This record gives sequence, structure tokens and C-alpha cells, in this order.
Amino acid sequence: MTNLKIHLGVATAAFFAAFAAPAAAQVSESSLTLVAAEEPGTRLLITGTVVDREGRPIAGVRLHVFQTDASGRYTRERPMDEPHARLSGWLRTDVQGRFELRTVRPGGYPEPIRLGGSERKIPAHIHFDVTASGHAQRRLQAVFADDPLLGDPYWKDWVKRLDQPVLAVRATGDTATATLQIALEPSAPR
Repeated sequence: MTNLKIHLGVATAAFFAAFAAPAAAQVSESSLTLVAAEEPGTRLLITGTVVDREGRPIAGVRLHVFQTDASGRYTRERPMDEPHARLSGWLRTDVQGRFELRTVRPGGYPEPIRLGGSERKIPAHIHFDVTASGHAQRRLQAVFADDPLLGDPYWKDWVKRLDQPVLAVRATGDTATATLQIALEPSAPR
């Protein structure tokens, strides 16, 4: 009976490990593959570093990353359902403050929204929620330098005012690449 319990326990653990979350959304320390091989879209590799305001790397920073798919939808059922983004995952920076994200280039939202008194399409972006001990949390939306929507003065001002990262994407074979540096400020004293 004991052997049966052990085998059932191992089988149950293996089942839940396999089905609790998609393999693409598993935490994998400093490297995260956010999409499965069959996910449509242009493959994108983002290598990044998290640093303090003096430019020193910060180890163990926790990053929650989420985005739309290539068609601009967070979920298949509800395009704007950010809290339940299908392409979502967690990672931590390594001892040199580095991380690596493998994903697809996100699409812009399918419908414009009213912003600044006009109907505007939102540029394609990837969300980065960044948390590190002793530092202020940052919530970023990394946009793409070649996105024509960034020509709109509204978005130019938004990027500058909120200090949002702009990714310069380079085509390298069948995967595009970009680098990202995220700077964190110290936590405010209590």
C-alpha cells in the first residue's frame, strides 16, 4: 500500500506540475519563454538589465511581464482583459542584474480609445512590473521605436513624461532582438 501511495503522490505531483500553468508561463529564474513554439507572430528576444540610479546591477529583482499576442489581444475571449493576459509570466534577475525574455512581438490594441480629447490607437507594448527590495516599484510599458503610432505628439509626450522605455528592435535571422535597461530608485523613507 505504501508503494501505491508513493506512486500516486508522484503521479499527482507530475500531473499538477504539467497542467497547473502553461510551460511558457513558468518562472525560470532569469530567463523566461513567454510563448509556446506554435504561437503566431514575429519571435522577439529581449535581453535586459535592472540597475540602481548609479548604474549598478541589482540581483534578485522580480519582474512580472505580460502582453498582448500578435493580434493585439490579451485573451482570445476578451481582447482588453489585461488582468488575465494569456501571455504572462515571472522571472528574476541574475547576480549581474540581467534577465532574458523570449516572446513574440505584441500587436497594438484592435480598437482605438478616447485619450487627450481624440480617438487614439495605443502603440504595441510589453508590460513590466518591477519589484526589488529597497527600491521603489516600477510599472513600465516598453514600446517599440519603429511603431508609427509613436509619431503622434500625444504618445511622444507620454513616453517622455512617464519615462517609458522605447525598444530599438533589430532583425537577426528569424528572431528580432532588443535590449532593455530598467533603472530603479531607492524606496522612499518611511
